[in-house]
Amino acid sequence: MKSTSHKSRPAFFRNRGAFTLIEVIATLSLSAVLMAFLLPLIASGLQGSRSALLRMPETNNLRTEMDAVWHLYRTVYPNNLPALSAAIDTAAAADPPAYILHDKSWVDFEVNGVESIPPPGNEDILRVTLGNSQGERLTTYFFPIP
Repeated sequence: MKSTSHKSRPAFFRNRGAFTLIEVIATLSLSAVLMAFLLPLIASGLQGSRSALLRMPETNNLRTEMDAVWHLYRTVYPNNLPALSAAIDTAAAADPPAYILHDKSWVDFEVNGVESIPPPGNEDILRVTLGNSQGERLTTYFFPIP
């Protein structure tokens, strides 16, 4: 006949139906520590998203103003860049100004693609940089349309 001797298991592993108080406390304290590390990261991400959303109307206004300059260029001054330059100055001098004119200058490109200052009378490429109150800038180059 077979022997039916069983090694007895410790009381810790017998009839385990629930968590002990120490396990619950350890789990809650570990969760609290992890949340303490994660909450600042989550908050900074939300703040960055919020500031980007608040900046969006300003960015859209900047694009709208540059689109208006492009429309003026394509419809009224396709071959007269000096007149376009004067119209841009007039709009920037309005009260309140339609946009912040950061740069409006005549440029030329060398053979290797580097931008340079053109000689007097060579006003073929107009560079315009508009900006907004958020510090964003948008630059566009205008060429005479043949």
